[in-house]
Amino acid sequence: MIWYQDICGIIKHMKPRQVKKFEKIVNENQKSIINFHYRFTGDKFEAENLAQETFIKAYLNYHTLKDPKKLRGWLFSIARNVVIDFFRKNKNREIALGDEMIENYLETTSADFHSQIEKDEISRELEKCVDKLSSQDRTLIRLLYFEGFSYKEICQILKINQNTLKSRLHRARTVLMETIRANDLLSDIALQYE
Repeated sequence: MIWYQDICGIIKHMKPRQVKKFEKIVNENQKSIINFHYRFTGDKFEAENLAQETFIKAYLNYHTLKDPKKLRGWLFSIARNVVIDFFRKNKNREIALGDEMIENYLETTSADFHSQIEKDEISRELEKCVDKLSSQDRTLIRLLYFEGFSYKEICQILKINQNTLKSRLHRARTVLMETIRANDLLSDIALQYE
């Protein structure tokens, strides 16, 4: 990716061993960091820019990482702060959906056409329901269900204890389920989980 070359240009002054170490960190985590940002922005270009900013901040603050085993959580903590800063700076700016969403839709085969349309519609409606949650609840749901973090990792990323997380998740799930039940398309799905 082009932005990866930009990062390498920034870290030219590093020792070769450090460059290899950081290169490995970027290679292992770039896709998940970009996906994390994409889920918040809905724009591939913005997601890549935010991922670049995340890795630059990670490099500049690498010395603050106390436990290398917690690298992934530490990176996502930085990514979370980067996306929060992005939305603070761009409060009034609308973010358009990328063309790849439309292209993916057009690439569905005719045999799967109706099934795919139904799945896409359900996904869009679920995303709308998640978007109606408060920022805090939305972050919890996305970290747990979209990014697949464990409770322990989420606690580290958000700097909260596990009881607080459980309480907030319970509230977020309750609000999300109420929103899903109120949605005409998803109300049948919600009945399956009662």
